[in-house]
Amino acid sequence: MRYLVLSLLGFFALILQSTILNEFTIAGVKPDLLLIFTVYFALIKGPGEGAGAGFLLGLIEDLYSAKYIGLNALCKLIIGILVGFLEKRLYKENFFVPMMALFVASLLHTFLYFVFSNFVGYPIPIVFLAKIILPFALYNTCLTPFIYGLFYKACTYKN
Repeated sequence: MRYLVLSLLGFFALILQSTILNEFTIAGVKPDLLLIFTVYFALIKGPGEGAGAGFLLGLIEDLYSAKYIGLNALCKLIIGILVGFLEKRLYKENFFVPMMALFVASLLHTFLYFVFSNFVGYPIPIVFLAKIILPFALYNTCLTPFIYGLFYKACTYKN
């Protein structure tokens, strides 16, 4: 049931990301809501569920874009695992923990996407990577105050 809800939430986030958020680009980048959800989910639930969420959300994104299926799924899977390993080691209720986790994860995700896309024959110039990596990470991180509290409450809610 959790993955069905996550799939629907991911689909809604993808629609939001590819429509409304296109109007809010800053320095040529827009936030990646699916990466944000992957990081928060992994931070709250751990590496196993973080990996599942990352793979599922990345696959939804890949199927929507219809090119290089598996590239986003692989990158978000790795991010979900790595951030998930921090679950027991960090105080998640601290406001700055999810911000720093998301900032570092955004940098790593961009780098992984660059490496894997070059590996599969979809070259991205390093100049482009250098131009977008920091604004992308900062933009994602700036959304933390608006998203993390609600996401944390939804993931930890018990009947």
